[in-house]
Amino acid sequence: MLDRILSCGRSLVVLTPMVLAMAACYLAKEFYPLSSFPMYSKFDDRTYLAYVKSAEGNPLATVPTFHLVASAELKKAYGNELEKLKKQYKGSHFDWSVEQKRAAGEATLAYLRDTRSPEAFKDDKLAGLQLVDLRIFLVNGKLTTSEEVVAQLPVR
Repeated sequence: MLDRILSCGRSLVVLTPMVLAMAACYLAKEFYPLSSFPMYSKFDDRTYLAYVKSAEGNPLATVPTFHLVASAELKKAYGNELEKLKKQYKGSHFDWSVEQKRAAGEATLAYLRDTRSPEAFKDDKLAGLQLVDLRIFLVNGKLTTSEEVVAQLPVR
């Protein structure tokens, strides 16, 4: 019986940080996602995503192929490469041409091939892989999209 009481006491000690964090959020009146903080209450009129297609133009699932999530990790890798180009090209990458974004796309595909998932590219399985830049805009209350292939690996 004493062992059970001690075990429960240890469990409560382990949960203490979580309970304190929840109490702090409650006291700070932070109720994500119903938050009054600006980062959660305003959305931009434009955004972008990146995804990959096969040489034939079929979208590829990135989790089983590369072990990464396109909406987070692939977009971040591509976004970092776009950021590097800001010194070379003025203005926002939303206004750049495909040619201006091509270096970022090629660097992103090279990252997938050489660093992130080299095993996925063995035996030229992904020859001709394409990186697609998908732009989403809110225009007059309606969503519009624009899609461009910004880079492609050589087809063998």
